[in-house]
Amino acid sequence: MNWLSFVYAMIFGLVISFIGGFLDFPEPLVSFFVIIIIAYFLIYAKFRLYWGIGDVEKIEQLILKNKKNPFYRFYYGIANGIEKDVDESIRKINQGFHLPIVKKQNQLIHAYFYERPEEMEKILNGMRKSAFTLYYQAARSILINDFEGAWSYIKQNPKMWMQEALTTELLVKENRKEDAFSHARNALSKTKGIQRYLLLRSWEREWGMTLK
Repeated sequence: MNWLSFVYAMIFGLVISFIGGFLDFPEPLVSFFVIIIIAYFLIYAKFRLYWGIGDVEKIEQLILKNKKNPFYRFYYGIANGIEKDVDESIRKINQGFHLPIVKKQNQLIHAYFYERPEEMEKILNGMRKSAFTLYYQAARSILINDFEGAWSYIKQNPKMWMQEALTTELLVKENRKEDAFSHARNALSKTKGIQRYLLLRSWEREWGMTLK
């Protein structure tokens, strides 16, 4: 969390409480406005970053603004192929007081970034089946050239953008870049926020795709 957002939330919450008390507004009404103000500063900014922004340049600006947060630094490093950012941020994530599932998810992304299918398999075996794990099962299969297995996982995945992104990866591996670009555009059209940023920057870096 950006510490300034926390400070702004507290300040505006106190101001609203003071004004409401001074003007003798009903307490439930004051509480409602305080909650709205705090939610705006603490939740809305993060919501926009993850799901609400389609402009990749704006997403990157927000990520860089919050780069002290190890998660944002991790995503930035993954997208732009910066190993130092990836490794230092995953170390902080592993050392932090985060949910085990959150750590496993980021460890899996880290293993995929370095193309370590054996490590990916070990992590996946300890995770509950979900769209996320199906995505990385397929990604792992593509890494080891098990295209039939990859297609199987892709078809099982309920999220359309994941199907399109994985199909893109698979078609590129099969040297069918023209077809891959079409699926890449479909994937990007169904994503916003950090996920859109990760896909586009990674594809630009790896294959020279420009799909804004």
